[in-house]
Amino acid sequence: MKRLGLIGLVLICLMIAVSMILPVSAASSYLRGDADGDGEVTITDATAIQRTLAEIPTASFFEKAADVDGDGLNIMDATNIQRYLAGFENTYHIDEMVTVPDPTTPQPTTPQPTRDPYELPVVPKS
Repeated sequence: MKRLGLIGLVLICLMIAVSMILPVSAASSYLRGDADGDGEVTITDATAIQRTLAEIPTASFFEKAADVDGDGLNIMDATNIQRYLAGFENTYHIDEMVTVPDPTTPQPTTPQPTRDPYELPVVPKS
């Protein structure tokens, strides 16, 4: 019986460790507002933000998804999730997928024509 309890404890610890690693590794896209990384925006996401701000340990937390308004993690992020769940206007696009471009992939650029800084602008004749 003790052995079964020990195995159960080890499995729970492994599940917590894996759940803490998975949201961090999935950095290419995430669900805005899904602070606990379970794939949906619920009241537990607002609670996870509150627990993190109060420095209470949380099983899994994805700060990038939790910062719904983009101004750093604060209590307004939890409030905005609660407002979204209550049916208020979804100003911050909570519960939408956000795709982050890979920083190692070069972004396409449009070549800009070079211009002599001393050249006068062309004024069309009327």
